[in-house]
Amino acid sequence: MIRVSSITEFVYCPAKMFLNQIQGNNIQTSKMIHGKLVHEIRRGYEEITKQNIWRIKENIELEDIFSTIFEEVPQFVEKVSKKYSAKYEINSSTLNGMCKDLEDDLKLESQFLSLKIKKILNTSSKRSGEIAEMFFPQSLLEFSLKNEELNLRGKIDKIEVINNIYYPVEVKTGMPPSKGVWLADALQIAAYAVLMGYELNKEVLVGFVDYIRICERRPVVVDSILHQKLFGILDDITTMFEKQEIPEFKLNKNKCEKCEYMDICEFYG
Repeated sequence: MIRVSSITEFVYCPAKMFLNQIQGNNIQTSKMIHGKLVHEIRRGYEEITKQNIWRIKENIELEDIFSTIFEEVPQFVEKVSKKYSAKYEINSSTLNGMCKDLEDDLKLESQFLSLKIKKILNTSSKRSGEIAEMFFPQSLLEFSLKNEELNLRGKIDKIEVINNIYYPVEVKTGMPPSKGVWLADALQIAAYAVLMGYELNKEVLVGFVDYIRICERRPVVVDSILHQKLFGILDDITTMFEKQEIPEFKLNKNKCEKCEYMDICEFYG
């Protein structure tokens, strides 16, 4: 079956997706490992922070709010770092640098979150549980979806449920465009929206991409135009594997030099 994550690879370069299907998970670059590390730590950070917000009392000082919600985060980051150090062949200084940068980002986010919580406490009668739900609504994390008819499957980062409305959310570690979202990211949201429609019997009209490098969430409207683009690409992918032929595409030096399959790609060099 076509993986939703493969749509991004196909848009980036059809040859990359083709080689990925052949090689499977044999190639693990530092970029791939970093992406997995970020996703795991982010998931844990959300759970820890949501639980800690419940501990916040009225009339608490700003610095105490921050220390409460961030208290367990450094230890959690260290724990995940040790796990990845044992699991992957990656330079310890590189791994420590990744974790240090991520911990600094989470610290800054926690400081901003503390300011927001303090303002809510000062201007409303909301209690800690209500505040936790405001920032971290009910969610399904890493939820698997598939449909035999579409020949499509994937594991979405998050499905947020607000007032019985389901929203697909994808977390991205790269930089976003100046406006909106990248086409590949929008197509992933559309793919998950379609799968959610089949499996959960929920119409999905809007999804979100969280660009965590700039701490910004951007919406994706799942309209007929995006649907048309999605199914066009799914048809192209199906044809590529049925014929075992890579469709014509333009080589891009900047993309090729960053690709993990550069050394084995017959099109490069």
